[in-house]
Amino acid sequence: MPPSPEEQVQFLLKVQRLLGEGLFSATYKYALLMALADLSVEIGDDSGSSLDIDAERIAEKFIEYYWRQTLPFLGSVVLRQNAGKAPVVVRLLLQIRNKYGDSLASAQRDSIAWRALARQIAANIRAMPLRYLQNVGRERIPFLYDPPQGIAPKTIRLYPGVAFCLRRFHGLIAELVQAGWTKWVRQQNLSFIGESADLHEFLFGATRATLLPLQVPLRELQRNLCFYCQKPLRQADVDHFVPWALYPLDLGHNFVLAHKECNSAKRDLLASEEHLSTWVERNRSHGEELGNEFDRLGVIHNLGSTTRIAHWAYSSASVASGLTWQARETLVPLRGEWLMLLH
Repeated sequence: MPPSPEEQVQFLLKVQRLLGEGLFSATYKYALLMALADLSVEIGDDSGSSLDIDAERIAEKFIEYYWRQTLPFLGSVVLRQNAGKAPVVVRLLLQIRNKYGDSLASAQRDSIAWRALARQIAANIRAMPLRYLQNVGRERIPFLYDPPQGIAPKTIRLYPGVAFCLRRFHGLIAELVQAGWTKWVRQQNLSFIGESADLHEFLFGATRATLLPLQVPLRELQRNLCFYCQKPLRQADVDHFVPWALYPLDLGHNFVLAHKECNSAKRDLLASEEHLSTWVERNRSHGEELGNEFDRLGVIHNLGSTTRIAHWAYSSASVASGLTWQARETLVPLRGEWLMLLH
């Protein structure tokens, strides 16, 4: 069963202590905690039960996080992510970039090379951060999973209630992790980047430039109409249907084309169930067609994961009695239709 409110508070306090008092010689621990939170959203549920997570799934999350961070900062140098030599994941991704350039989707399509990369990174994760994540100073506070003894297993099991808390407090945990990660990287690169550079945006912001090629297939599919107001498109934005601020979801089926005015009005809000119904039907009817276009354009996509993340987002809004965006300045509560739409 789900943890009690008191147990949820204790969980957050332990996360806060881990991030505030833990010893960090690299950014791996930040990435591991973020991966556990993201995978709890993508493959977990709200039952309060334990959750098994394969180390290679964690490795794929590491690849996703570090991919943009291995770009040269301001076109100059790759930022240090370690107090010593570059972490294994950074060295491996720099090698992969030599072959595939900036296209993570192209790297994923080479299934043999991708699996080999994930296995190498998973072995490194099992040897290092999985073992030490829950160490705070000289004390170990195991509250996420059993700390490995000897060689870490290929699958870890989150304790009962952990996936629930990581899902329920995902936004807060992501904010804490990203703030700590940004501060740590800034300190390691201070002489180069200084105090004023927008490092957080570089490390974790949306890669807007990669969305531009999506305008053509989305415009054709939407018959040149705004996804939200259904009026003819003029200047248009590629919008994250599940907002980036709620979950950094750059998977292809999450994108829609909208008027700049509609996109600005929606901001970081979830769309109303009326728009959700249209989005779900579009993906059911044209998901395969869109997937082929995403492959052609080099855009990563996974409709199953996209739908599960949307389910989590609407479930979280429902629990919090949150409002959703319908049009202009109109906000409406959820009526419960989202559960049937995203079943």
